[in-house]
Amino acid sequence: MINSLLVFAALQLPLYHVSTANVTVYYPTNMGESIAKNYLSAIDQIYLADTTKFKISSEMELRVRLCSYAYEFFDLTGSDSIFSPLWKDGTLYVLNRGDLNDPDYRSALEAGAIRALLSKLRQNGAPWWLINSAAVYESGENKNCMSPPIENVEYFADLDERIQNASSSTELSSLCFYLGETGKFFDLRFGVGALLQLVREFQHETNIGDAVKKLFNVDRAQLESDWRDFLKKEAESK
Repeated sequence: MINSLLVFAALQLPLYHVSTANVTVYYPTNMGESIAKNYLSAIDQIYLADTTKFKISSEMELRVRLCSYAYEFFDLTGSDSIFSPLWKDGTLYVLNRGDLNDPDYRSALEAGAIRALLSKLRQNGAPWWLINSAAVYESGENKNCMSPPIENVEYFADLDERIQNASSSTELSSLCFYLGETGKFFDLRFGVGALLQLVREFQHETNIGDAVKKLFNVDRAQLESDWRDFLKKEAESK
């Protein structure tokens, strides 16, 4: 009972915040302003770099909620802390790790921010697999992903299903591999920057079939076939 009361009390701590013109970081009073400012600086740099890279409007304010503890992250998101940083319902939830100079963690943080920045493209028809592939590949988060056993990944929709159903670190690692390799596929198949081009096409309403036909002069069925072969070869070569 005492532990439960302590947890409840911790989750009720008031929030402070620090801001730039683009990013607001909310943090509990037990965390300290210096930590919040470090995150603010890092995420603001990511924001400026990626709005330029993806050529998207910088009008969106990025809202970030820092969490001190794994149980706090779970209470706010309903998800295990292995999913941090997690973009949900207009907020990027981040479990404080205190190692912002670690390149792997910076990549994970950037991937979360890219998901947030590109989420508005969903209303124009951008599929989740494309947004998440861009996040993983362009942030470099995929560099340390382990290749999973060769599995039955037949269609882009399979990635959407994996995104929705991932529930363990093993499944996340597998998903990271496929999303990263998808980004690599577009750049190798159609030239460096092809993935960025495809994402930018959803600045206006369209669908993936029309977008790839317009940009790459290939129909969706052929694209998925080439992509499927590419994934299999990449998994076998690891």
